[in-house]
Amino acid sequence: MEWISPVSTLLGAGIGIGATLLADRIRWRRESGERETATRRQLYAEYTAALSRVRTALHESAQLGGGRPVPGSEAHAREVRDGFLAPGAYEIRHQLAIIAPPEVVDAARAAFIALRTTRDRVIEGVTSDSEAYAELEAGNDTAVAELRRVMRRDLGVDRGGR
Repeated sequence: MEWISPVSTLLGAGIGIGATLLADRIRWRRESGERETATRRQLYAEYTAALSRVRTALHESAQLGGGRPVPGSEAHAREVRDGFLAPGAYEIRHQLAIIAPPEVVDAARAAFIALRTTRDRVIEGVTSDSEAYAELEAGNDTAVAELRRVMRRDLGVDRGGR
């Protein structure tokens, strides 16, 4: 019966070590998930901010007067393209494609394409006071609202579609 005491001690130590390892593994998974969510949250914020800056640049390029280049001119096209590229939305979209779920990637692409269509139309000469521009803006609003909705859902902060 002298073996019961050492066996009990070993069994207790094994259970203690196992419980500690299990707790550490659970904590590591939770912290890893939190880091991944924080990374996506930051990237989502950067992307939507870049889209907002692109949209502002396009709107400014679509306005007449104020010393701006004449719509349809090469100088105007260059201004529009430069304003579209400057915020870095292309680069951030490629980062999203790596870490975001497919529905976010699809919505990010749709929002980007809506803005790219606006860019192309502004280069063609559409101005901010036209009906065509208002339709483009409505399309941008819809695409960005959908993007934000899927981003919120992915982050677990969906507020009923608001």
